[in-house]
Amino acid sequence: MKRLFSSIVLIIVALIIGFWLGKTDALKGTWVGDTLSDTVEKFPAFESIQSTIEGEGSFKKGKPTPESQVQESVAVAKPEVEINEKTATIDYQLLENTIFDLLNQVRRENNVAELTPNAQLKKAARKRAKETEQSFSHTRPDGRDTFTILEEADYQYIYQLAGENLGMATNYLDETGMAELLSDGWVDSPGHYENMIHKDFEEIGIGVSFDGENIYAVQLFGTPMAN
Repeated sequence: MKRLFSSIVLIIVALIIGFWLGKTDALKGTWVGDTLSDTVEKFPAFESIQSTIEGEGSFKKGKPTPESQVQESVAVAKPEVEINEKTATIDYQLLENTIFDLLNQVRRENNVAELTPNAQLKKAARKRAKETEQSFSHTRPDGRDTFTILEEADYQYIYQLAGENLGMATNYLDETGMAELLSDGWVDSPGHYENMIHKDFEEIGIGVSFDGENIYAVQLFGTPMAN
């Protein structure tokens, strides 16, 4: 038994040393070094499988918008954000729906009213998810504030309150697993969690984008302006 334990310890130590040598390229150029490097590359880096959560969550109180603009946004039907078929190797709808279900589960656990899906917020969230491929920030790629998207005709949403959570993670699980990974990341981040359980939010739009390696997810919270 003692001999078996010693053998296991030696194997573990050998593996640790092997990974260290492979990562540091200490034996680069040798047969042993090249073999170790190839082996290490087959394992995803720890940080690459962690969800990345941006900032502390973004939150904003809205301003009244002229009635004519509200009527215009209702009268014109706008298409949803186009999904790149070349990278459509995930089930976008399943991933978004699972994130939505997990969000409302968190709200129920905190005795907060569930959020209602909103089509305009969903379109805007999908657009923002695509934008975060270029700039993973609450600032849009053109330098404008994140909530300016809700002023654009295609995504117009007249709000009293609005909030945004961003998440990014390397795609290595199925849709349910990735949704749970992203949701757990938001829950573990105080600012994002505050948005998730904010009692004054009423509606939600969830959008995801996939660049072939990473999944970008957006929760866009809103409370519409009272009529």
